[in-house]
Amino acid sequence: MSEELTARAGCGSTENMKWDQEADVVVFGSGAAGLSAALFAAKQGLKVLVFEKSPKLGGTTALSNGMIWIPCSPQAVAAKVSDSLDNARTYLKNELGNYYRADYVDALLQDGPKAVSELEKDTDVKFTLASAPDYHSSQVGGVDSGRALSPAPYDGRLLKADFKLIGDPIRVVLGGMMISSSEVGKFLNPLQSGSAMKHVLKRVSRYVADRTKFPRGTELSGGNALIARLLTSLRKRGVPISTNASLADVVRSSDGNVIGATVRESGGIVAVRARRGVVLATGGFARSPQLRQELSGNHQHDYTLAHPDATGDGISAARRAGADVDTEGASAGFWTPISLLNSGRGEVKTVPYGWLDRGRPGVIAVGPNAKRFVNESNSYHDICLALFENGYSREKRFYFICDAMFIKKRGMGQLLPWPWTSSTKKFEKLGYLQSGKSLSELAAKIGLDASTLEATVSEHNRHAETGVDPYFKRGESAFNRMLGDPAVGIKNPNLGKISHGPFYALQIVPATLGTSTGLAANTYGQVLDGEGMPIKGLYACGNDMTSPMRGIYPGAGITIGPGITFAFRVVEHIKQTVG
Repeated sequence: MSEELTARAGCGSTENMKWDQEADVVVFGSGAAGLSAALFAAKQGLKVLVFEKSPKLGGTTALSNGMIWIPCSPQAVAAKVSDSLDNARTYLKNELGNYYRADYVDALLQDGPKAVSELEKDTDVKFTLASAPDYHSSQVGGVDSGRALSPAPYDGRLLKADFKLIGDPIRVVLGGMMISSSEVGKFLNPLQSGSAMKHVLKRVSRYVADRTKFPRGTELSGGNALIARLLTSLRKRGVPISTNASLADVVRSSDGNVIGATVRESGGIVAVRARRGVVLATGGFARSPQLRQELSGNHQHDYTLAHPDATGDGISAARRAGADVDTEGASAGFWTPISLLNSGRGEVKTVPYGWLDRGRPGVIAVGPNAKRFVNESNSYHDICLALFENGYSREKRFYFICDAMFIKKRGMGQLLPWPWTSSTKKFEKLGYLQSGKSLSELAAKIGLDASTLEATVSEHNRHAETGVDPYFKRGESAFNRMLGDPAVGIKNPNLGKISHGPFYALQIVPATLGTSTGLAANTYGQVLDGEGMPIKGLYACGNDMTSPMRGIYPGAGITIGPGITFAFRVVEHIKQTVG
C-alpha cells in the first residue's frame, strides 16, 4: 500500500478508508472514450464522477479530426451504403493477419453501431457520414466509403463559460480559427472563385466577432466538436467533471477488488469510492519516455503528437494493482511522419506530415540508400512502419525529396504554398530544409549517394510519364487517389515529375498519434491480471486498453471508434454488477 493510501486508510486497511466522494462509476480521462463512458453510465441512471488531469478537456481527441471507424453505422444504413459486418470482418482478417482476435473484432463490429445509436439518442452528440475510404480499400472486404463518421460541427457559443474547458485544436489560422480539411483549399486561394471568397469572408467575419468574447474561434469541428457535444450532454445530466485532478492510485479491498481511487488535486489527495467500477481512459503512454522505451519494442521513437498529459497514468496505476499489459501487437503505436523545426530559440516544433503535401504528385520518400522505400500516397501509419522496416531508428537519413515547383504549389511540411511562403531561405537557415541547385548537390548536403539519388529520381520521372508505379503501386487505391491531383493533367494523379531545380529535402522521422499497446483487458474492458483473470471493479477503454487493431491502421477513426465502442461495453458490464 502506498504512503498516500496508508494515510487515508487510518489503520492501514482499505476497509477503514475515509472516502471524500462517492459514485457508482468513477472515470479518469476526458477524451472520447472517457466522456462516452461517463455519458453511457449517466444515461443508465448511474451516479458518475469524471476526473481530468489537464486544465482543459478532450486530451488527444480534442487535437484530432475526431473521426470514428464504425462499419454499418446508422448513418451508413440510412445512406444505403453497400456493406455488411461480414464484409468488414473479412477486411479486418486480411488487415490484421496473425494479430486478428475474433472475440475483440466481433465485439467491435456487433456493438459499434449500437454504441453510436446510444451515444446519439437523447443527447447532443451527432455524427455524419464521412467520405474517407478504408486505407487499404482494394484489400478484400475493403470499401471506398461508408465506414468512417465525422462529428457534426458545433457552435461553441452554446457552451458559454464551458467553452474555456475545450482543449485547443492543432489546426488553426489567424491565431485561433479552426479550419477543416475541406476548407484548406479555399483559405489558401480565396480568389479561385466567388464561392471560395464568400466562404472565407464569412468565416473570418464570424471569427472577428468571436474574438470580442472568446479566446479563439467558436466554430468547432472534428475532435473539438465531439468533446463539446459530449460535455454539453453530460452537463444536461448533471455529471460533475473535475479538471486539474489526476489519478494517484486505484484502491483495492482485502479481497483484491478495486473499490475506488485516490485523486491528486491542488488541495491534496482526495479519496473517491467507486461502488461499481473505476474506468481508466487516461489516453495511453505516448508522453512517457520510460514507458515508450519499455513497451515500444522494435519501434523505438522520441516524438509524439499525443496530448502532453498522456503519460500512462492509468496504465501505471493499474500495474501497481496487479494488472498486466498486453504487448501482442504489430506495433505499440499509431504513427505519422513528422519533421522537426528548430525555432532558433532552443524550441523544437513537431510538424505533422501535411494535408497539403501528403501524397501529392511530385514528391518521393527516400531512405539512407537514396532509394524509394514506400508508396508515398499511402496512409501516414504505413509510411512510418516502412521507416522502421528500412532502418529507423538506427539510420536517421530519411527524406522527402521534391523540386521548386512542388514547394511553390504545395508547400512542404511547415512551409505553406506561394504566396504564403515567398522564400525558403529562412527555413534553410534554420536547418529545417536542405536545398541544392542539382540533385547531386542536394545529395552531398544530406549525406546520400549522388548517383543513386539521381537514378531514383530519373526512374520516378519515367513512371510519372507512364502513369504506373511498378514497385509500390502508387495511385492505384481509393485512398491514394483521394490525395492525388487530377488537375495537373497527368496519367496518374499521384505521380508527378521532380525536374525543376532547385531541389529540396525535408528530413522525416516517425511519431505516434497515440499508443496501441495498453492494459490487458477482456472484451468488456475488464482489466486482467498476470493470470488473465479480471480485476473486479477495474475497467479500461480508449488508449489505456490494448487496441483491437493491435498497432495496425485499417482506416480513418480506428482509435476513437473502438474507444467509444468499448466504453459502451464497459458500461454494459457495469450495469450487471451489484452496487
